[in-house]
Amino acid sequence: VYMIANFKVTSAMNFRPVEGDKIINFLHTTKIQEIKGLKNIRIAEQSFMFCSVEVLSTRDGQRMYLSDVIGVASYIGNIEETGTTHGISKIRDIVLRIEDQKVNIRLWGNKVDQIDEDSMVLS
Repeated sequence: VYMIANFKVTSAMNFRPVEGDKIINFLHTTKIQEIKGLKNIRIAEQSFMFCSVEVLSTRDGQRMYLSDVIGVASYIGNIEETGTTHGISKIRDIVLRIEDQKVNIRLWGNKVDQIDEDSMVLS
């Protein structure tokens, strides 16, 4: 359990991690403190809302909801650079096997570094 203080609630815009109208923005003054020693507290838990391949395909090109899926990475490409309207950006292509289908994913910018290459297993 954490106490969060000094944050801002705003209307959700482009990307939404959950299906809601509001988001919390952390500020440079936001403080997060773990609350220890509390027992038997009943707090509503957030959960993942996994979507099927069919739902994922309807979201192709949309910039509304972030999508939770479970799959196996069958391909993880090398980090490359590409030109954009904002300059040079790093990219990394990934292929996920979800159910019986392959889904192509492209990571951009600092997200490409979130995959630890030492932990990748090739089969």
